[in-house]
Amino acid sequence: MTALFSPAWADAAREAVDGGPSDEVRAGKLPAYWEWIDDARARHDGTWALVAPDLPGCLLLEWERGRCTRAAVGGAGSAPAATYVLSAPLAVWQELVGGADAGRLVMYRRIRLERGDVLAFFRIVYFVVESLAAIGRVRAG
Repeated sequence: MTALFSPAWADAAREAVDGGPSDEVRAGKLPAYWEWIDDARARHDGTWALVAPDLPGCLLLEWERGRCTRAAVGGAGSAPAATYVLSAPLAVWQELVGGADAGRLVMYRRIRLERGDVLAFFRIVYFVVESLAAIGRVRAG
């Protein structure tokens, strides 16, 4: 296990989101759902900042044509340049890596879109949720 919001965790998170869901995870949902995700993903470019306001830094994920090409832990000044800023207290990010349902965390606004084009975000929301779920499968201590 690696520490949450550490460089090692960022690398593991990038590998998880870039690798996509396992066959076991895919089997739990209809093929049409994953086709939609794959289509949304293929068209996505941008940077996401996953922010915990009670920490000084954030996780930055850079996307190019649906591939997560870079992940880094950035300082507090890194988030403003992101396409989307997703914010939650550290305790909520800990719940995510502890197995909490990413969709519920977003739906119940425990993970919030703090900044970014809301309409564009909700056009790819299931892709975002599945990416968060992949990050949630990366264990952190």
